[in-house]
Amino acid sequence: MSKTQHGNFTVIKNDDKKPDKAPDRAILWHRIGKVAGVVAVITALVAVLALLNRDYQNTTYEDYEIITKTVRQDSDTSEYLAYNGHVLKYSKDGAEAFDDTDSVLWNVTYEMQDPKVATCGDYVALGDKRGTRIIVIDSADNLNRIETKMPVLNFTVSKQGVVAAVLEDTGFSWIKLFDKQGTELASVRCSMSESGYPIDISLSESGILLGVAYVRVEGQELKSSVAFYNFGGVGANESDHYMSGYDFNGTLIPRVHFMDDSTAFAVGDNRLIFFKGDQKPEKIREYDFDRQIDGVYYGEGRIVLTYRATGDELYTADVYNLSGENVLSQRFDMDYSDVQVTKDRLIIYNDSRCFIYNLKGKLKFDGFFDDPTLLCAPTADSRKFVLINRETAQLIRLVK
Repeated sequence: MSKTQHGNFTVIKNDDKKPDKAPDRAILWHRIGKVAGVVAVITALVAVLALLNRDYQNTTYEDYEIITKTVRQDSDTSEYLAYNGHVLKYSKDGAEAFDDTDSVLWNVTYEMQDPKVATCGDYVALGDKRGTRIIVIDSADNLNRIETKMPVLNFTVSKQGVVAAVLEDTGFSWIKLFDKQGTELASVRCSMSESGYPIDISLSESGILLGVAYVRVEGQELKSSVAFYNFGGVGANESDHYMSGYDFNGTLIPRVHFMDDSTAFAVGDNRLIFFKGDQKPEKIREYDFDRQIDGVYYGEGRIVLTYRATGDELYTADVYNLSGENVLSQRFDMDYSDVQVTKDRLIIYNDSRCFIYNLKGKLKFDGFFDDPTLLCAPTADSRKFVLINRETAQLIRLVK
């Protein structure tokens, strides 16, 4: 805006031009078009993924093909287990880990009379029952040895390589924590007259929380309890780092296990209990069964209980999530040797036959193995499995 003086008059002139709305509208519509295009692509991808998922959920398989087959020289006493996407073989003479292509990740030799194994994430701990040494190995072949000085009765390992061990002493026992280099971090003294005898222990993934299943006898009555300890800052000021505990009368609770940093479960003869809490675990759900539990299995945020069924089928497998919800109750009519579970699959097998279900109860595969099988380990690919027997390791793919 400018002013011009003409005599006694002042002429005011508006020099500002009215904004041209057309370019702004063009930019706006261009942006709307781009957003609409992105939305259309995302919608299409979601639709494709939903279609693929529905196809996967509905697809069944009739047989399998062998992708690779490697000849192995294993002793008749070797044991196998699946851990963290790998396979672990161990015996009295040593242990080795290998992947689904049979490539060795690490191996170690030792002499043990009764080897025990604990795994969590990349870490494997190996020790001889009543021995005084625990070997700790990760997937990068880093090996450390923990000297306990007292006989080892039980032990567990965390995702950080921290080890908790139950050690035998005269008249009582100790639960001691060690870092992976063998430095003692903390200890808890246990006696039958006070806490009871620790029959199982489990560390949270971080190694901060410890769950212990105790048993004791009072008069003629058997009593079980589950206690939780915190070895972080929150538990530092608590007596013996004790945070919470629960008693269970008239039943034996032989198993406690942490599934992650805040979720644990305990299993008794006819009872399943869930606990939650990243500092002070508390009981969130409890199930009482009128049948005795036959087996306990877990993996990828799922817990499986098996027990004998009533009716035509031999067994029932109940699958639970980390909230303690029963997400599947599946009956099956085969004597089994092992169960593997992932976030979306239930694998039940013996040395000659295998059932694979999705967690909606659809039978995806019912087939027979070509060779007697010791381990059927799932891989990241839902159609591929590693089959182990005394002579070979096979990577197979399910086919329609």
